[in-house]
Amino acid sequence: MHVKVDLTRERFDSYNTVNFYDSKTIFFEPTHILPTTVSFKVWGAGLMPGFVWDHYINFDEAQGLKFSKSQSNEVTIQGFSKITIFDVVAGKVSICPYDRGTFLKRKDGKEVEFKREWSLEAVDSECYEYWFDTTIFFPYGGCDLKLYAKGSVVFEFNTDDCVNGIDYITNPNRQDTFWGYLKDSKLCTNSYQYEDLDPLKHSS
Repeated sequence: MHVKVDLTRERFDSYNTVNFYDSKTIFFEPTHILPTTVSFKVWGAGLMPGFVWDHYINFDEAQGLKFSKSQSNEVTIQGFSKITIFDVVAGKVSICPYDRGTFLKRKDGKEVEFKREWSLEAVDSECYEYWFDTTIFFPYGGCDLKLYAKGSVVFEFNTDDCVNGIDYITNPNRQDTFWGYLKDSKLCTNSYQYEDLDPLKHSS
């Protein structure tokens, strides 16, 4: 079932909404000019315990679901979702590249960090800050992304991809959960292999 959720003026670290932190990966492209409509895919987004499922699914009638509602754990989307933010005014991003789970460092011992800012002088009281504290696909690393917008925010996913959060993070086949997006050759273009990303997996 395809679901569209209105996340306008929602906090992404809230108990009641969508979580993009911890083993989630965004496919945001830090372009030279930030468009007024920003849309990108997300792998592994989490639907928090306070998410109001009853607005979208009748659990008494639904069949074949791979998850159940929980008051203590998130439901994880083991697949791609999409977020679209309208009327974007400004933004900034900071990316710290990983090397097998460890941040890359410069010769002076400080972490490598790539930064970009867009039109921050245009932010005013009508803007709302959307903060993603997450992982980015390319360059692969820790990502702090803030987008300032005046328009609506739409989040889309398929319930067929939803699993219980504990099952997601404890899956022994980590390549199917944390890095399952690598199977999408059109999107990932073989930029990475599973062994390049997982600190617990060694290359042969």
